[in-house]
Amino acid sequence: MKLKPIGIGTQKVDTTIAVFLPMPFSQSNFLDISQLKKIPGNEWIYGVHLVYTRFREVDTFNQPKLNYHRFEELKKTYPVLFDLKDIEWKVLEQREATTRERATTCFHGFVIYLKNLPPPDLLKKELSFISKIVDSYSDTLIWVPEKIDYKIKKRKVETGFYIPKSDKKKKAGEKFSSSGIWQREPEYKVQWDSTIKKKTNGYWMRIGKFDTSAFIGTDEFNTLTKRKWSTKMAVVTDVTGSMGPFSTQIMLWLKYSPEVLKQGRFAFFNDGDGTPDMLKKTGSTGGIYFASGGNFDSVFSRMKFTMNKGLGGDIPENDLEAVLKTIANWPDTDTILLVADNQAPIKDIALIDRIKIPVSVMVCGVYDRVNPDYIELVKKTGGRLFVLDKEISNIKNIKSGQRELIGGKWYEWRKGTFVQVM
Repeated sequence: MKLKPIGIGTQKVDTTIAVFLPMPFSQSNFLDISQLKKIPGNEWIYGVHLVYTRFREVDTFNQPKLNYHRFEELKKTYPVLFDLKDIEWKVLEQREATTRERATTCFHGFVIYLKNLPPPDLLKKELSFISKIVDSYSDTLIWVPEKIDYKIKKRKVETGFYIPKSDKKKKAGEKFSSSGIWQREPEYKVQWDSTIKKKTNGYWMRIGKFDTSAFIGTDEFNTLTKRKWSTKMAVVTDVTGSMGPFSTQIMLWLKYSPEVLKQGRFAFFNDGDGTPDMLKKTGSTGGIYFASGGNFDSVFSRMKFTMNKGLGGDIPENDLEAVLKTIANWPDTDTILLVADNQAPIKDIALIDRIKIPVSVMVCGVYDRVNPDYIELVKKTGGRLFVLDKEISNIKNIKSGQRELIGGKWYEWRKGTFVQVM
């Protein structure tokens, strides 16, 4: 195995994030392999790094030969590693140590990184839940009755009687049939008239029905189905962690809206295909998969495939990497709808200036405030914000203290975001 060494400072040893198999300085035998028990299965292995120090006591020391023997020792200890596909192999050369004393305190040996994969039973349960809800979907026609809006006017009309001049007679309720010589004032009454302002004929309306017993709400589905969308819009959906109920509603929307499905621009992302958190790099985290065409089963299958590849790991997500790669995949896209987890900050917010088209964001899982990262994304790109049952299009013009009724609760604009106040 020929690998070019990559220079680093000093390898940090943290057994909570990887499996460490130490070897002595300048030797190829393992000191401890007990951590191999932490590996649940070979499918969990993401990468294997050989770590050594550049410092050598004599110039003629043969480091490549030592590395070869170390790999051979690993092969004897864990032979199946060398048969696995898609393993990231690296050789890391520590360069901070300049003395033997310092070099011997550094880590030498192999570091095995594990994928951020969910427990198989948990993922199976999640996918079963989503499939059950999607399978429960059906279309139903309901009759919406005729609706008439009236314009109401009031006017004064004479009653035919006249009011006496005397206050005493007024209190007694006396009235006269003529004005008489006293020029009595006519009595008036208020009469209400109504005219038809607008009439909407009755019609049949198609609605989507599905099992909602596991949902807190279906605001996302309702918003998606009631609005018209650009034919060149791409939908980018976060399918990590707790996004199950919301990615399910995306699938239900596609069941309801064949015209949107036909447009065929869908991207799903999982923040790195299980890449260990410490190895994720801004702009190249990966875990982004595309689906096109008008076939529901192929899009649904692609979403489930993305979930099977990983459900995230650390909380922040690679939203903007997913957006940028979606635009690159469909260059004529004129707008993006990002379906995002409100509880997860944007990991790669530094990439925001690279986005040149509007990005609208449907923030999911909002409980008391909207994540400022998504506010910034909408404001910077000129998109719209969808929160529960509310669509907000004028983010740039919102002033401090302005309130919006969202999901039946009042939210106030404070320090660049909406915060629930009552």
